[in-house]
Amino acid sequence: MDFNQVTVNGVNSNYNRHNRRKYSLKVHIALVTKYYKQLLKSSVADDVKQKIFDIANTRGYEIIAMETDKDHIHFFVKL
Repeated sequence: MDFNQVTVNGVNSNYNRHNRRKYSLKVHIALVTKYYKQLLKSSVADDVKQKIFDIANTRGYEIIAMETDKDHIHFFVKL
């Protein structure tokens, strides 16, 4: 069994290595609009998604999955 390529719940777990450390850090983030106002419709949701992808790319993070609804957004990030 190759411990560098492990699949857990359908997500590939490639481990990052640095010096003597070996890690795989993934985070689920949920952002909700104030008072659950339904603001994330069509082009607004697309703009928010693009901004999150831009921020993740500049910081070196990988977004594994992202979904939006009218009042919240979920994304799964590999750090």
